[in-house]
Amino acid sequence: MHEGVALLAGHSSSPAQNESKIPGPSLAHSIRSKFLNELHKVPIPSWALVALGFLIVLIMLSCCLCFCKKMIFKKKKEKGGEEKNEKNTINLSNEEDPESKEAAKLGKLHYTLDYNFTDSALIVGVIEAEGLAAMDMSGTSDPYVKVYLLPDKKKKFETKVHRKTLDPTFNEHFTFKVPYAELGGKTLVMTVYDFDRFSKHDAIGDARVQMNKVDFSHLTEEWRDLQKAEKEEVQVMNFK
Repeated sequence: MHEGVALLAGHSSSPAQNESKIPGPSLAHSIRSKFLNELHKVPIPSWALVALGFLIVLIMLSCCLCFCKKMIFKKKKEKGGEEKNEKNTINLSNEEDPESKEAAKLGKLHYTLDYNFTDSALIVGVIEAEGLAAMDMSGTSDPYVKVYLLPDKKKKFETKVHRKTLDPTFNEHFTFKVPYAELGGKTLVMTVYDFDRFSKHDAIGDARVQMNKVDFSHLTEEWRDLQKAEKEEVQVMNFK
């Protein structure tokens, strides 16, 4: 009888033992609870916790400030590089070619071109010049214009000399007898000289016009900048 009761008691206690073996809370939860319990046991005053929190916030703000400064500096550096490139581009675009500067100093020539199909004649009008380079010590020039056709140079015309001026008005016309079929292969040269009574005349500059680029269906009138003239021996003129 007693043995049966003991046996029953042994069987009745086994479920309780099995229930105690059922897994409890997760490992992470257990660690967190244990950490908090240990933390509560440590005697840390409240002011220390406040100071610790303030220190953490201060460190975070410092990191954010450093990051912002770094980004701003990077943007300024990129912007400075772009501005430098723009300035270099502007400087390069504003730099004039030496030849164009020289041409601007030489002056410009106003002329007209017309072709008489009835007489097979090219009519060149030398109207005026403006802003000529000063060739004399006095700061002026004695300009005149020599007109001819390339490549032959068979016939040359010259305007009258205008004394001591850089803006002469000529209003002279010259006629070249040239068949229209041959006109396209020629180049008109108008060279402005500074007259000197006792020495070689200095070429101030010239304007060259290719005849195959001119529309002779109407009168052509234009200004053209003088370019550096090719060297040409000019005889001394004792009168003009």
